[in-house]
Amino acid sequence: MKRLAGKVLCVDDEPGIVRSLQWLLQKQFEVFTATSGAEALELVKQHDFDVIISDQRMPGMTGVEVLREVRQLSPRTMRILLTGYSDMQAIVRSVNESEVFRFINKPWNIAELPKVVAQAITIAKTQPTDEDATDVSEEAPLVANGERILVIDDDPEMGRAVSELVGASARVSYTRNLADAVGILNSEAVSVIISETRVGSIDATRLVRLMKSKHPEIVTVMLTAESDADTITTLINQGQIYRFVPKPIRTGYLKIVLQSALRKHQALANDPALTFRHTVEATSAGTIEAFMSDVQKVAPQAEAAVADKAGGFMASLGAGFRRLFGVG
Repeated sequence: MKRLAGKVLCVDDEPGIVRSLQWLLQKQFEVFTATSGAEALELVKQHDFDVIISDQRMPGMTGVEVLREVRQLSPRTMRILLTGYSDMQAIVRSVNESEVFRFINKPWNIAELPKVVAQAITIAKTQPTDEDATDVSEEAPLVANGERILVIDDDPEMGRAVSELVGASARVSYTRNLADAVGILNSEAVSVIISETRVGSIDATRLVRLMKSKHPEIVTVMLTAESDADTITTLINQGQIYRFVPKPIRTGYLKIVLQSALRKHQALANDPALTFRHTVEATSAGTIEAFMSDVQKVAPQAEAAVADKAGGFMASLGAGFRRLFGVG
């Protein structure tokens, strides 16, 4: 097999693991290895890597810490986190601090891992680098240009909190019903979605994942009081969520997240090529159909304000799914 012109750095404190990764990937790529975070960062300073794959659990410096530093040292390098256990805190940090491209569990799939690496190398080599949108503070004024923020949450206080933070600088739509959310997304150009993982009885992460696959310029922030590692890893790989914020949420932190999310959306909207760095895994047609069925069940409780008065709410909902996801 012809080797691609791509440099990959594999980091794990277990020599046997890095040897296995090197053996698997060196058939296609130029592979470097490191057995500590410090060694990895020194290599990053010396070489222009396309991809770094780092284990999470390592002494001295965790994988999230390594990838966070790599993001600063080499923004173009695509970051993949590898782990053999479900550490909720580490997974959340991998989203919020490192902005990982993919989260891969051990033992990895030997057929799929090279494909993910190849995709990441192509993106690193051909697509522009994201600007750092995280350099904001609680004291800085929130900057928006009339963007639409959609808040989806059972608690109306969340909608009020976001509205108070943005004031007149952005428009805020709030709903506690996913049928309403589809209607709003169908009729408004939404820049940022802030959503609970579950709304009512429905898994709302499916909406976020589907929206990202079809509308990558939309930035998504997930909120939840409780969740599990599998949900978050799916949201990374299939939804490329921008931030994951556990509840209860401090107002100052919410402001920082909003400011950063708006800046990220503006960057994606101004340069659509940046969206390739946030490419998601494919979503099956069955997932879309199942989600549409669940949303239709809660449609009778939706607000009439987003309904199509001429054709009725169900017709409007079907049109919304056709426009947003190509089904209905």
